[in-house]
Amino acid sequence: MRKWLIIASFIIVTSCLGFLYSFKPDNSLAQQDVIKEHVVFWYYSEEMTKEVYRFEKDYPHIKVITRLVKNPEILLEELYAAVSAGNPPDIAEIPSWYGIYPLIEKGTIYPVNDLLDNEYKAELPDAFTKRFQMINELWAIPISYEVPTLFIHEAYLGQIVQNLDTSSALPKIMSENKFPNIKWNINADNNYPWYLIHLKNQNNSIVNNTEVELIEATKYFLFHKNHLALTEFVNGEGGILMSSSSKLQLVEKQVGNKFKWKVAPFPIEETKIIPNGNGLVVFKKEEILRNNTKQFLLYMQKEERLNSFALASSTIPANKQLVESKPFQDNYRYFPDYQRLLITSLAAEGRFMTAEDELEWNKLIESNENRR
Repeated sequence: MRKWLIIASFIIVTSCLGFLYSFKPDNSLAQQDVIKEHVVFWYYSEEMTKEVYRFEKDYPHIKVITRLVKNPEILLEELYAAVSAGNPPDIAEIPSWYGIYPLIEKGTIYPVNDLLDNEYKAELPDAFTKRFQMINELWAIPISYEVPTLFIHEAYLGQIVQNLDTSSALPKIMSENKFPNIKWNINADNNYPWYLIHLKNQNNSIVNNTEVELIEATKYFLFHKNHLALTEFVNGEGGILMSSSSKLQLVEKQVGNKFKWKVAPFPIEETKIIPNGNGLVVFKKEEILRNNTKQFLLYMQKEERLNSFALASSTIPANKQLVESKPFQDNYRYFPDYQRLLITSLAAEGRFMTAEDELEWNKLIESNENRR
């Protein structure tokens, strides 16, 4: 009998302990609560991945759920689809030339004026900031920008380049100056509508008012001959490449010791340069913006983060003081012409965003394609 009483007591005690253990806090649930603090971020610049990693390291209680897509065009398509489905990200990277206007028109993104750090706001370059401004509001947080740039083969380093002070010199260069082993005198990469818009705004003797007239103004103005302009240039097969300041590191790496080359500013008045770049838009998923989202946006406005992203992507940080600083300039000490280009980019007046930006871009592509 005593044996059975001991066994019964053991069973009762074990049951009670099990019952009491059920009230113990579940750590896994607590961890799930932490994971619920997150930010959904879509972007197309690979260099953003490192910035996300650094943010999560500094703010371990916030998880950034990311989606990296191949290019800005694909991201814009996916953002428009996500907005239509009612499931956009919290934050997305956005190109500055076109793409943001439909989001403003539909009322799906917040104006960001009240989300700017005061020190960051004071150092924003005016010309680039205009690309995200409309109706007296700023609709994206500027991160970095680029300006149109010429990359010039050594064969063109003499008298031709010295005379390349205005865009009116371009037809002469394209028609009269030919060099051995070079397929073309001048060509442009895939952003050629951007370069043509600059020439259109220059309003000189070879530039007219409409996109078609601009392409047809001279028989030599077929800037974009193929999609191999950059490849052919770095292989020594091109004369003058119309491209972007952001291609500097790529050109340097790909050319190596094949031939001498230099950087030259775009041949228009420096005040008429229209910077192009990227920013961050914030979607209206909730009536009140979450602190996690605000924290990430403030983090990306820090000078250290702007500097890191700009150096990794070979772009110009959206911070005037940083652009002019000796430490940033020293990163390009072997390219004095590029250093000057960085400084003169701050003198640009730029151009405000308009509803017609995408239409203008596409008209130039269509006009150029029809000339082939």
